[in-house]
Amino acid sequence: MCLHTEGKIIETEDLEIQCGIFQWDSLSPQLFCISLIPLTQQMNKLNTGYEKHTTKTKISHLLYMDDLKLIGKTKEELQKQVQVIRTFSDDICMEYGLNMCAKIVLKRGKLVQSQNIILEFNRVIQQLKQRKTYKYLGTEKSEGIQHQQMKNRLTKEYTRRLRILLK
Repeated sequence: MCLHTEGKIIETEDLEIQCGIFQWDSLSPQLFCISLIPLTQQMNKLNTGYEKHTTKTKISHLLYMDDLKLIGKTKEELQKQVQVIRTFSDDICMEYGLNMCAKIVLKRGKLVQSQNIILEFNRVIQQLKQRKTYKYLGTEKSEGIQHQQMKNRLTKEYTRRLRILLK
């Protein structure tokens, strides 16, 4: 690592990162995000996903820290995206937790049953079952938005955190 200061460069010896990133320091989340920029670039090159009418740009994925949501118009687009993520993950020795993965197909806001995605070594990304939810950024998602349930849950969590602060 190099630190450029006024007229001087301070350089460390080689740092060997074997697996993962350091926890509990302020630099780790930033380094993690920076390390995933090439993944976003590769995903954008695929030219998959949904096009925003106003800007004509395509959205193929949402990425925040270690939460990744893929967005594809067809099964083939989704397969391409999964392949890029699999290759990228293998290249940087990063594992993704398939137990946390789910696939959902929506047509005009309604859940449509479809096949699971089969990966190498008989690993599977399961189709999300009807009336089930998944979490993205700590918020439960499904084919429909349960506005009142979400509002109640957020109100309850906000009140809980406020009470902790006031104590």
